[in-house]
Amino acid sequence: MQLNADKSTATLFTPDPAEYNTTLNLTINNAIIPTVKNPKILGLHLDPKLNFTQHIQQTKEKASKTINVLKALTSTKWGKDKETIVATYKAITRPQLEYASTVWSPIVSNTQMNKLQVIQNNALRIATGCTADTNTNHLHQETLVLPLSNHLRLHASQLKEKTKLPYHPLHPLRMQPKPPRIMKKTIFQENNNYTTDIKTNSQNIELAVITNNMKQIHTEIVHQYTQTIPDNTILKTKAPDIDKSENTLSRSTRTLLAQLRAGKSPFLLTWLHKINPTKYNSPLCPLCGTNEHNTEHIFNCIHIPTTLEVADL
Repeated sequence: MQLNADKSTATLFTPDPAEYNTTLNLTINNAIIPTVKNPKILGLHLDPKLNFTQHIQQTKEKASKTINVLKALTSTKWGKDKETIVATYKAITRPQLEYASTVWSPIVSNTQMNKLQVIQNNALRIATGCTADTNTNHLHQETLVLPLSNHLRLHASQLKEKTKLPYHPLHPLRMQPKPPRIMKKTIFQENNNYTTDIKTNSQNIELAVITNNMKQIHTEIVHQYTQTIPDNTILKTKAPDIDKSENTLSRSTRTLLAQLRAGKSPFLLTWLHKINPTKYNSPLCPLCGTNEHNTEHIFNCIHIPTTLEVADL
């Protein structure tokens, strides 16, 4: 095989900060190969530190452009329903966010991961119609979408499980000898604490077994996340699942319900007073004038008696 100098570049991957700006004097047939810091291989941007900062930035820019499609499909009063917007997000935005994630997700810092999480948060706010200051846990519960870091861990865990099949292209990576010094994490390291693994009898590696293991991994990672969700600020306990009958309601009604469940809605004078006390000088209920006009009070105001409770939201 003959290398083409015009189509080749050189990059030095090193943990030493003093070497990040090193120029490599490599040649092919007396032609100097340019040294580049961020080579792009199959859509993945690399860098000398292998912290994938450049790749995260490029991914963020690409994914941000797709958010405009979601905005064009709906608003708080009209447009497609929540499920359609979430499905569209999963079809056009999340593939951008998770591209090659099994390589970089075990390595990137929380700061870099949060840059991508912001994109998902924006998409879920559009889907639910919730306000910009709505708690992200509420957004994920409303849409039944995992936070991006949990989703990428699920993605990596399921890929690693697939590689147990002897005929999988990445199966040989499971047999690599332990390196003398581990510089960067990978999903194939022994005792890896990034992925979720299911113990499997080495004599019983069949597709049906692996498929079942992948379902177990999904269930376990979802369960782990749900256990970390804090109590609902209104109910002071875990929020129940949203009843499927809500799917028959209009977009504007469902948006209002999602906002009320978060305690942040233009319908609530307490919330409006908190963000603009000049325009909304009183947080009290306009009917009784004695209690703050919040989600809890809507169900307890003496002027609008009801048998419903806050949990019925």
